[in-house]
Amino acid sequence: MVYFPGTAGSYRGMITYMGGFDMIRRNIALIVVFCLLAGFLSACSSTGGDTKPTATVTAAVTPTSAAEPTGEAEPTAEPTAEPTEEPVPTDTPVPTDTPTPIPTETPTPEPTATPTNTPTPTASAKVLDKLEAKRAELLANVDYYNSLDNTSEHTWQFIRNKDHKPSGTREFITIADYGAFHLNKYVNDDDKVIYLTFDCGYPSDNTVKILDTLKKHNAKASFFVTSMYLKKCKDYAIRMKEEGHMVCNHTVNHKDLRKEPVENIVSEIIAVAEYFYELTGYEMDPFFRTPSGAYTVRLLSIIRDAGYRCVFWSIAYGDYHRDDPPAPGYVTDHFKTYYHNGAVALIHNDCDRNAEELDAVLTFLEEQGYRFGLLDEIP
Repeated sequence: MVYFPGTAGSYRGMITYMGGFDMIRRNIALIVVFCLLAGFLSACSSTGGDTKPTATVTAAVTPTSAAEPTGEAEPTAEPTAEPTEEPVPTDTPVPTDTPTPIPTETPTPEPTATPTNTPTPTASAKVLDKLEAKRAELLANVDYYNSLDNTSEHTWQFIRNKDHKPSGTREFITIADYGAFHLNKYVNDDDKVIYLTFDCGYPSDNTVKILDTLKKHNAKASFFVTSMYLKKCKDYAIRMKEEGHMVCNHTVNHKDLRKEPVENIVSEIIAVAEYFYELTGYEMDPFFRTPSGAYTVRLLSIIRDAGYRCVFWSIAYGDYHRDDPPAPGYVTDHFKTYYHNGAVALIHNDCDRNAEELDAVLTFLEEQGYRFGLLDEIP
């Protein structure tokens, strides 16, 4: 401090002088600070120093006033640029995962029956055991059957009617008492039906044409077969069953059973049923026709007890002589003359004329409003 002794003016002058000096000192201090700060910042930018470089950003930073004295600067968070979505090019499609097809199970076809309808061993045993049991049951009653009347006045006879009414009979035994029948007497005019039955006592290739014709008309029939027929015509019998026809019992050897002992009658009935099942896998349908239409009390009793219904007929003609077949047109004319509702028609499969004219016969009967039924619908 400079002191000027004496007057009051001298004192004020001293104060003024001292105030100016302080201002100069503060200005010099500020200049020094700014110089130091500028040198420091220059050194950082040129050498990297210890200061963390900052990323260049596009966002504006608000500057701080240079005149505002600052001590050591507070650390500030690095500004982060706002994330922007990377543009997806529009001209190149974004690849997508190709879906892997899920494998599907190939459906397994339903098993179809083999041509022979081969039965399983268990089923086969059951059927054959049942037939053997029936054989044993019948043979256990030999004495009873031998006690029955075996008198035969004649084979089956019937009376034709030309007015298309049901045929009459000359039966000497009431066959219905034994479950037998020769027509369906329960039919009515609202349901016209004829039952086609074919006797297959002997092998014949006519069966093929007969089956083809039945198929053409969607007609069903009942076939009575022997073991002799089955031995050579097994495939025909299988086709009969596959196409919805009945295959029924006509004995093993086509014998006149009136002359046979009980044991042989039983064998003729049971053995053909066993043979048919072993060949085809099908059970024989429960209908029986005696060779030549023979019948007695004893014979009808055994057939019934064996589990069969004996079937006779109400339409028939001379088609059973293979060496002397009916004249052309005879078969068709016979049906046109004697058809009636509920008729059971006897037709031999080994007659060529039957095979040739069956189509004409069925066509005519269809025109009269008839259908063709199976024996199991007859009460």
